[in-house]
Amino acid sequence: MGTTQQTWEAKQEMKFLIFNGSLKPDAESNTFKVCKMAQLAFEKMGHQCEVVTMRDLDYEGSTADVNDELKPHIMKMFDMDGIIFATPIWWGNHSCHIQAMLERLDVIYSWAKDNKYQPFYNKVFGTLVSGGGDGFQHIHGVLYSAASNFGFTIPPQCNIESKAQGIDEITQDDDTVQQVKNCTINMVTWAKVLQQGNPTKDARHGSVDINEEAAGVGIVTKQNATKDVPVGGEYMNVKKLGLAKK
Repeated sequence: MGTTQQTWEAKQEMKFLIFNGSLKPDAESNTFKVCKMAQLAFEKMGHQCEVVTMRDLDYEGSTADVNDELKPHIMKMFDMDGIIFATPIWWGNHSCHIQAMLERLDVIYSWAKDNKYQPFYNKVFGTLVSGGGDGFQHIHGVLYSAASNFGFTIPPQCNIESKAQGIDEITQDDDTVQQVKNCTINMVTWAKVLQQGNPTKDARHGSVDINEEAAGVGIVTKQNATKDVPVGGEYMNVKKLGLAKK
């Protein structure tokens, strides 16, 4: 019985972006330490990874398109293969910086919804939560729900929970180390799967006609074959987003 060899067509070097939502300076932040562990893991696998500490940026909390220090990093998302939102637990919730990210992405979500085109279908998403109290599952759930609406794919075990206390102890915490490995490896693996499968044609531009006629015979699917946009192509230039510059 013959065997079929699967050929990956994904690019060899991939790019990942981590938004660090810690409220503390990097030198004092457990969250940042775990972010750096994830960055190292991606780099050891031969991929690029950048950590953006949001507290260091001068940005505006808004649901509109704003030209500030955060916007260039938001625009980088369209050129990435995967995104991680990293946050400590504050009173059972994610930090204000990560909440600001969700709000700033609203303008892209609204544009994409109106134009029936999701820019993040070919990208994976993970979460990184650090803390010593309750709130892990709640935060993962909120961020996963948002990421799903934005169009991201969420691979299995891409929800890092670091309960280690003290920066020096984090890298020695076996549970944190294993979760970082699981998350980064799975994100890389599923990013390759998405590139090979090309959901650009199969999902992003599809529509489903559900009406009285279709109800009796099942769901009729229509594909918009006239719109074959390269992955992230129409989003690389902010002018094409139709967003007002300020």
